[in-house]
Amino acid sequence: MAIALASALAVALVLSMAAGAASPAALIGLADCATSCGNVSVPYPFGFGPARCYWPGLNLTCDTTGPDPPRLLLGDGTFRVASISLRNTTVRVIRTGSVIAATDITTDRNVSFGSSFTDHGYKLSNGNELVLSGCNLLATLREDLGPSRSGIISGCASFCSFRDKKVNSVGQLTGKYCSGMACCQAPINYLSSPTGVHLRWLDPGNHTEELTFLPTYVFVAEEGWFDRRPLADELLSVKRPASREALEVPLVLQWGVKQGLPPPPDLWVNDTAKGCFSEVLRRLCKSENSVCDGGSLGYTCQCQDGFDGNPYLAGGCQGQSLLLLHYCC
Repeated sequence: MAIALASALAVALVLSMAAGAASPAALIGLADCATSCGNVSVPYPFGFGPARCYWPGLNLTCDTTGPDPPRLLLGDGTFRVASISLRNTTVRVIRTGSVIAATDITTDRNVSFGSSFTDHGYKLSNGNELVLSGCNLLATLREDLGPSRSGIISGCASFCSFRDKKVNSVGQLTGKYCSGMACCQAPINYLSSPTGVHLRWLDPGNHTEELTFLPTYVFVAEEGWFDRRPLADELLSVKRPASREALEVPLVLQWGVKQGLPPPPDLWVNDTAKGCFSEVLRRLCKSENSVCDGGSLGYTCQCQDGFDGNPYLAGGCQGQSLLLLHYCC
C-alpha cells in the first residue's frame, strides 16, 4: 500500500512539473530571418529577404510601400497571401479582380484564367470550386494537356426559365447552395493548373434578354466562401459595378518543395524513407521527428504523430514526453 501511494505521488509530481515547466518557443524560421509580414506568419521553407531565409522557389515579397499594414505577396503581386499551412501544404491567397465579367458575350468565349501562380510551381487545390451566375450558360474550367489539347477540370450549367425572366426573380441565389437555376457551383476534385474558362450558350439565337435579366460572371473561389457572401448585393447589383472589381476572392493553392532536389519517382524502390529518397529526407526534413513524402509538386515534410511544429527545421517538431512509472504489487 505504501509503495503504491509513493508511486502515485511520484507520477503526480512528474505530471505537475511537466505542466508547470515553460514550453520552448516554437521554431518558425531560420535564425536572423523575418518570420512575419503584417499579420501573416511566414514559416520556413517560405520566406522573404535574403536568399538564405527561404528554400529556392518559395520566396515571397513583403510589401511595405503602401499606407496600409505590410502585405505578403506571391509571385508578381497578383495574389496576396493570407495564410500558410505546413500541415496541409497549402497557401490561402486573396485575389482582387478575379471575377470574370461576360456581360457582352454574344457567342461562345474562352477567357484566360491567368498563370500568376502556376508559373511559380503552385497548383489549384481541391479546396476550391467553380461558380457561375447567369442565364442558360455552360462554364467549363480547362487546363492544357499538350499541343492543341485541353482537358476539363470542372464545369456546371446555369439555367433561367421563361417565367424567371418575366418576374425578374433571383430568389434561388439567396440559399446555401446554387441549385443550377440562375447560378451554379461545381467542385474541383484534383490538383490542377487551369489556363482558362470556356463559356457556351445552351440555346441558339439572340441573348440580349438573358444578359439584361441577369449579368454573367464566372470565378473560382475557396469552397464555401461563396455561400457566405451576400451574392445578390456583391455580384448581381447592376448599380454597383465597381464592387465586383474590388471584390477580394480567396483561393487555396497547393505547394511542394522541388528546386534543387531530384524529381520524385513514381515507384519507390530500395528506399526506407516514406515517400522520399533518404537524401531528400536528410536535406529537407531537418527535424528528427519528421517524415517525408513526394508527389507531383515535389516533396513535403510532416511531423510524426504526437509531435507538432516545423519539420523543415532542426528541432522543429516538438512533443511532450511523460515519465511513466511501472510497478508491480
